[in-house]
Amino acid sequence: MRTLTPLIALAAPIGCLVFGAGTASAVTTEQAPNSVTVNFTDAEARMIDTLNLGPVLGALPPNFTPEAKQRLGESLAEYAGRAARAPGSTLSVIIDQPVGTPPGVGVTVIR
Repeated sequence: MRTLTPLIALAAPIGCLVFGAGTASAVTTEQAPNSVTVNFTDAEARMIDTLNLGPVLGALPPNFTPEAKQRLGESLAEYAGRAARAPGSTLSVIIDQPVGTPPGVGVTVIR
């Protein structure tokens, strides 16, 4: 359960925002041997973009330097904007294992 804490921290704000807006959340996670991927729909990406949550979410990895957190926040904001503008797309955040202290986090948009 301890390794899921960052995922919950990442997905919870979005889920709350989406549920608060009256729609169902579609945040999904996929676990692989070396990573965990958190997927957000274009609507959820729009919420991240609109509320400028990229910097907030980028600050979550406890072992990242301040510069790494800033760059991750910028990437999350940029790619959330891209996903928000592309109906049917998915914003994917790939968190390297161990999730509690990831050595890296990748962000991409899948169409």
